[in-house]
Amino acid sequence: MLIVQLLTKNNSLTVGKSIESIVSLNAKVVVGDLGSTDKTIDICEYYGVQVRRLAGMSRSEARNQLTEDGWNMMMEPWEILSRGHQHARSISECSYAKIIREKTISKEIRFWEEGTFINPIYERLDAETSHEANVVFYCIGQRDHKEDLKLIEEWKSREPFSSAPYYYQASALLALGQHDEFLKIANHYLFLDSKSMSSVMTRYYLAYVFLSKKEFRPALQNLNLCLCARPLMAEFWCLMADVYYHLLKKFDQAKEFYENALILGARRLSSDKWPMDISKYSKYPRMMIESCDKITENKSVYLTI
Repeated sequence: MLIVQLLTKNNSLTVGKSIESIVSLNAKVVVGDLGSTDKTIDICEYYGVQVRRLAGMSRSEARNQLTEDGWNMMMEPWEILSRGHQHARSISECSYAKIIREKTISKEIRFWEEGTFINPIYERLDAETSHEANVVFYCIGQRDHKEDLKLIEEWKSREPFSSAPYYYQASALLALGQHDEFLKIANHYLFLDSKSMSSVMTRYYLAYVFLSKKEFRPALQNLNLCLCARPLMAEFWCLMADVYYHLLKKFDQAKEFYENALILGARRLSSDKWPMDISKYSKYPRMMIESCDKITENKSVYLTI
């Protein structure tokens, strides 16, 4: 029997829908509660779900505590299982699943039989696999990033020489719209770690914030490094084009970069585990190319009069 585990803390608005989405799996559902003060536990018990009170544990410790013999599946209490129920029931290999958050698709290991979770706050299974299950989770809510920031400060005090908490602190600050603090922490993280996948994505988010601040030079500097590392990421080409479009008003060059997003993005492998902003691979660059064409056509008409 499949064992489905959720970790909860004040998720009363969404946890009921999460549980309803997996009823047809006929799985054993286990909830580890990390200290809810709202109706989360009552809702879980209403659905007949076993709740274990694990307040005081880190998320990785709690996941490891909930893992049972057999095939396990993890989901979050702000997610629903939207596709792949049959595949989930018949899983027989450590597997990735797709997670859709607004317009972004990411891939995470969500099925396992053996393995240990690491990272105290953003738990990740310490395992290797190339298998991807045809299973999709869809986010109907989001993490409590303010709570994350409190926990990250504790993490930093426990591991003062680790770069990881700074990366997640920067991500949480960005999600909360605290751009000035994000810039400070993101740059400190890059000082500690400049070569990982996380560092490339941090530079992308830095460029996004610099664009919002109308600072084109640091935006382009970070994007150039992103494109050197991952030239098939349409997101990077689109943001480069956005800088030329919105800040530099160089619409011919912007159009070329949007076209690169279409051409090179189409060559990105479907097995790629990096996050993907779906709109940047067709809809958005096509819309912006059309806008560039209209602007340059109007300029041409103006110059001939």
